Amino acid sequence: MRNFCLAVSLVLGAAAPVVGRDLFVNNVTGDDLHDGLQESTTAYGGPLRSLHRALQIVQPGDRIVLAKTDEPYRESISLSTAAQCGSELSPLVIDGQGAILDGTEPVPPRSWESVRGPLFRFRPAKSSYQQLFLEGKPAVQRKIEPGAHKLPDLEPLEWFRRDAFIYFRVEPDKLPEDYPLMYSGLQTGITVYQVHDIVIMDLIVQGFRLDGINVNDGVRNCELVNVTCRGNGRSGVTVAGSSHVRLEAV
Repeated sequence: MRNFCLAVSLVLGAAAPVVGRDLFVNNVTGDDLHDGLQESTTAYGGPLRSLHRALQIVQPGDRIVLAKTDEPYRESISLSTAAQCGSELSPLVIDGQGAILDGTEPVPPRSWESVRGPLFRFRPAKSSYQQLFLEGKPAVQRKIEPGAHKLPDLEPLEWFRRDAFIYFRVEPDKLPEDYPLMYSGLQTGITVYQVHDIVIMDLIVQGFRLDGINVNDGVRNCELVNVTCRGNGRSGVTVAGSSHVRLEAV
């Protein structure tokens, strides 16, 4: 009887869900030398500074909680290891709380060259799928017809991409250096590969040259909930291979 009870208790214990930890991240007040187990900084520790560090120390079923600050999280991250998974009853959660994951970087001021009048252009190191941001949001883009030879007439603060260049029209008596212009520096915001039971929620993903979120092959039970992907060069969300993703309010 004792052996039977022990066997039953082991089976029940194996079936019980693993309760994960909360890992807190704050890109303003945090420090990647902390353990991330406290939301506020104290003498005993505090939040991490980067989402990248949180994913290095995460355990199955944990919840990563980002502080929504005035500064975007300028990172590119990947979920691809066994530790970066959850279970059906206890998924791994990235809770953005409305924070922004951003792939842009400033346009070097001296990289602009005059085309004519208020029209300027610069050539980024990687030109395909490029995006231009003004004051932290996608600038107004003018599309051009394939094969068109004439440059389109832009309104002030509009832009377009042609060949390897980004063209931008300034306002009267202004130069490109007078604006906080950013372009896509990082390739992909979040890459998800060969993991399962993942929830990404309440997050804005913007300014990446290719995809905001790329769900690659072999992903099971992945949920994107209230995720906004904007101003990404190729697509907001890409799902490829044998992956299964549920999108809710995306």
